[in-house]
Amino acid sequence: MIDKQTKIEIMGTVRRAMLEVLEDANEVWLTPKQMTEQFGMFKKDWLERHGELLPRERASYIDDDGREKFTGWAYPKHKIQRMIRDRHINGLHAN
Repeated sequence: MIDKQTKIEIMGTVRRAMLEVLEDANEVWLTPKQMTEQFGMFKKDWLERHGELLPRERASYIDDDGREKFTGWAYPKHKIQRMIRDRHINGLHAN
């Protein structure tokens, strides 16, 4: 039999895992302009200077001359919403 504290910890872990799976499955990727519209705390100049502090992705491809090129950045809306909700948006540090 599992003690109450262990049961609470297991339930919390399962809940977080389920939320993460649902978040990933329904993720919406925002352009920098959409980010500033969706999250008023982020301004264009802040994203240009500090966007690497947030989760973001961009695609790369090889052009006809064999050089690697990159698309613009895209930001995961739901992941950033969770960061704000969980107060993980405060005290961000550059790597």
